[in-house]
Amino acid sequence: MPLEPITVRLCTAEDLPVLHALEIHPSARIAQKHFDRQAAGDYFFALALRDGEPLGTSVLDCRPDDPLRPELKNLWVYPRFRRQGAARALTTFLEQQASALGFVEVFLKVDPENEAAIPMYIGLDYTPTGDHALTTYESVDADGQVHSTEQMDAIYRKSLLTR
Repeated sequence: MPLEPITVRLCTAEDLPVLHALEIHPSARIAQKHFDRQAAGDYFFALALRDGEPLGTSVLDCRPDDPLRPELKNLWVYPRFRRQGAARALTTFLEQQASALGFVEVFLKVDPENEAAIPMYIGLDYTPTGDHALTTYESVDADGQVHSTEQMDAIYRKSLLTR
């Protein structure tokens, strides 16, 4: 039996309890933080769904203080839904948001050692720029404590003009 189609839309306050319950470390409140940034403007928190069930989320950061503007961030597909088209659906939706705002390209940063993400991004038509950026990430340990780490990420871009 074929799967229901994937739909993508911006996250709403009604989605937060379900997203919060799906977080590995609920005390980090990642979905709430993205939602709050979205409410402040120039930040789009997208949710992929199939038959009402969340498949994953991603963000498009268009805030003027982001040096890679707009930047695709935090693409996350829940493990049991990977390789079913959710990442493509999320990026396409967010790229359409960027295009509607007048942007002609989208950027992203990725750890050069991330052997799963890089082929996926290349398959989504992102190409390495050859540039790198020092990025600070927050992570949550098994006890729910937040830690900051820095790493040098590779920068990728996608033109929105060649569709």
